[in-house]
Amino acid sequence: MGKNTANKCSLPILGQLLSFIPKELFKQSVEEYQSDKWYKKVKAWDQFVFMLYGVLTGSSTLREIIKNFMLMGDKLNHCGIFRVPKRSSVSDANSGRSADVFGRLYMLLYDHYKDFLSDSYLSLKINGEVDPGTVEIFDSTVVSLFKEVFKACGRLPLDGRKKGGLKAFTKITLSERVPNFICLKAAATNEKVFLSMFELAKGTIAVFDKGFQKFRQYAEWTEQGVYFLTRMNKNAKFSILEQMPLEENCEVGVQMDAIVELEYTCGPTATNRRTKARMVAYIDPVSGKRLVFLTNLMDLKAMTVCMLYKNRWTIEPLFKQIKQNFELTYFLSDSENGIKTQIWIALILNLIFTVIHKMAKEAEDFATMVKLAAKHTASYVNLLGFLKMSSAQISDALDNLENVQLDLFGNNNGGTFQNSS
Repeated sequence: MGKNTANKCSLPILGQLLSFIPKELFKQSVEEYQSDKWYKKVKAWDQFVFMLYGVLTGSSTLREIIKNFMLMGDKLNHCGIFRVPKRSSVSDANSGRSADVFGRLYMLLYDHYKDFLSDSYLSLKINGEVDPGTVEIFDSTVVSLFKEVFKACGRLPLDGRKKGGLKAFTKITLSERVPNFICLKAAATNEKVFLSMFELAKGTIAVFDKGFQKFRQYAEWTEQGVYFLTRMNKNAKFSILEQMPLEENCEVGVQMDAIVELEYTCGPTATNRRTKARMVAYIDPVSGKRLVFLTNLMDLKAMTVCMLYKNRWTIEPLFKQIKQNFELTYFLSDSENGIKTQIWIALILNLIFTVIHKMAKEAEDFATMVKLAAKHTASYVNLLGFLKMSSAQISDALDNLENVQLDLFGNNNGGTFQNSS
């Protein structure tokens, strides 16, 4: 065996990506939703592979995907595909099969890889006080659609035409890189609706934007031992109970630290209720903007509260990364299930490439890595080995045409195409 055989693989790059999906997890998801019960021509796996290829390569039509698969020939066997169906059959699967099966697959994959994805460099306590593993950041992003499949938010344009939109409510742990909770709703859905869709463990710190402001939820979290941190809305009703002293030369930028009483209505009779919270006012030394934070973290330094909220912006690059690297501009279906399926598969691809990126020790830029895989889906080059190599090593390795067995993650975390024995 030549010295560069480690740069060759028995699977094409598309098959290598699919090998990060353990077959038992995919089977579990399909069985939970009975996704193959009424489909004979296009099974859930077939649909998943076709759509994954389309999202990765930026295909704009199902016809384009089907014809590309026809050209791949025997390489399809390595991807678990043994027959290329008609375009209409894939279209029917997109519109008829519930997208929840792929949402469930995403969460199973997250559970499978979450320990590996936890970043040790993010384990240091924020300002020496807060463990990033206890911080949950959540926000929502809107995916614009070409037609009114889901109700969009905002006012009606002057021309009377309004595209649809889908809002992806997302939650991540500060010490990780991928979402641990996702909910897809019409873009017109109010952010406050999402707050009651998940449970937070005692001791968790929820950090979010002021668009989610809901005083009644804050009161419930306080009773449950869950902490929150957000910005104060201008129209919030509150009264200051006590001004806290500021530490000299330690709270640079902190203008005020106070205990306040929040007023909100509760129940069908709109009964007035009150709950206590902490308000910290901060002047950004760069922009000069005054920011007012609201929290029930009473024992932390005021600057720690400000630094915690600053970390909320770590979720924004995640949204940008997904939208820029995976096809969410041209939707391959005009049905609700088809659109949601494409978004779930984009999230699954983002998770897989995040795993590969970390395995490759971030030797290559994330976007470049995705583009390389997208343009060479039929290549038998070992993607992970290739990403780790220098330019000189790559040139030497491409001269060797031997194939070797792929072993990306070892037997303990085997992929879809490993033998169960």
